Amino acid sequence: MKNYFLITLFTIINSFYFYAQDPQIEWQNTIGGNSEDYLYAMAKSVDGGYLLGGTSYSDSSGDKSENSLGDFDYWVVKINSLGEIEWENTIGGNKAETLWSVAQTSDGGFILGGTSESDISGDKTEPSAGRDYWVVKLDVLGNIAWQNTIGGDYSDNIFSIKQTTDGGYILGGSSNSNISGEKTQDSKGIEDFWIVKLSNTGTVEWDKTVGGNNMDILQAIIQSSDGGYVVGGYSESEISGDKSENPIGFTDYWVVKLSATGEVEWENTIGGTGYESIYSIAETAEGGYILVGPSTSNISGDKSEDALGTDYWIVKINLSGQVEWDRTFGGEGADSAYSIQTAANNSFYILGSSNSDICDDKTENSLGERDYWVLLINQFGNITWQNTIGGDNMDIGFPMLYENGSLLIGGHSRSNISGDKTENSNGERDFWVIKINPVLGVNDNELTSSLSIYPNPTENILQLNHKNHTIDGLKIFDTKGSLIKEFTSPKNTSSINISDLSSGVYFLQISSEGKTVIKKFVKR
Repeated sequence: MKNYFLITLFTIINSFYFYAQDPQIEWQNTIGGNSEDYLYAMAKSVDGGYLLGGTSYSDSSGDKSENSLGDFDYWVVKINSLGEIEWENTIGGNKAETLWSVAQTSDGGFILGGTSESDISGDKTEPSAGRDYWVVKLDVLGNIAWQNTIGGDYSDNIFSIKQTTDGGYILGGSSNSNISGEKTQDSKGIEDFWIVKLSNTGTVEWDKTVGGNNMDILQAIIQSSDGGYVVGGYSESEISGDKSENPIGFTDYWVVKLSATGEVEWENTIGGTGYESIYSIAETAEGGYILVGPSTSNISGDKSEDALGTDYWIVKINLSGQVEWDRTFGGEGADSAYSIQTAANNSFYILGSSNSDICDDKTENSLGERDYWVLLINQFGNITWQNTIGGDNMDIGFPMLYENGSLLIGGHSRSNISGDKTENSNGERDFWVIKINPVLGVNDNELTSSLSIYPNPTENILQLNHKNHTIDGLKIFDTKGSLIKEFTSPKNTSSINISDLSSGVYFLQISSEGKTVIKKFVKR
């Protein structure tokens, strides 16, 4: 591990609502060695910097200070708020390791979750039985505090790790092991969801196997506000085991709600006739969850829009797991969503990769074989901003972090200097991390506070007080995000007739001077 001179510069920007503008890249960094380095995860650090985590096959070269220990190894890189490397560490054994998930811990350190095939060797203190979960706790400087190899007698693959509210950790992945090792339940099919709860010192507290008679792969887990867990991935299983519905297509979204002790509360199979897979989940402020991943399905099953190839598929479900709305975004190429982050005003950033040119939802041509494609959607699932970022080769956007109006996006890149890329690749593939300028600003509070509606609740007429601001557009949506009314010439509108609306809750979307404000109202 090597240390770097630390320059800390971190500005916290309070922001209260969004507007659509094309932000510029504040900084970027290409980080890697002479071979293959894949960035899969990022975490915020208490000092304003970030931890980057992935897997590396590079020897000592470029930004890597250590040779590969076996096959692929965990590689973690700590950067400051300007994207400059402070330290990095290669962690592994004599075989292959893949780091899929990292998180900041309450003591200022970090927790790493991935898979390992290594025997006792290098940094590994326990042998793997085939492939196991490998959890590594780091201190604030990147030194190993403790580690645990967790698995059964066959293949166990972790994809997500989070610190829980009790100071422990929740691990989410998949397993085809029977009762053995740390596994307390037999496999139910070819592969199952496997959820493991750890104490704050890494001791297993409980584990849960969830699945049907075929292939079920877990790729996302969050702790919900009620103290339980929501897990998601894809399923090929028929009605069997924990599955209550047959598959709709080849693979479907499968989302499962667990209690705080791992008991299944509900589950839902969501999809069309093609291929779908959940990669990321976010809980919404008003209740419910948003599921994100790729889809190849046309209108069928739960899909309400055709796909043009492979598209982003965004699904909003309520607290009981029932679909409220879905959105399909993409062009004529392959567009795959991998990450979601909650932003201000119940809006969400979504990151993935795309090779589509301008078409349908895509507003920019592809820059190379694949590009980062980042979207901002509002609470109804409508795109309010997007950006295509890449070079002339393969760039896969995967992890993302949002905080106080700033967006950090990451992934791996094969591009040299071209397009948005300002540095050549160090090897076959490198970490590529990009900081986007704040897209939310404190000065915009003036607009959201000066636009008001009254009375609320109301029966027939909704008054709009817009002071000196020009109104460019007015739209009314229901709670499912469906457009109910649109006003074509609203510039001088101060009274909005809603007498034809049914009683209920609605949202008024006000477009003014290139910005968007959303107001909630109740029709009696």
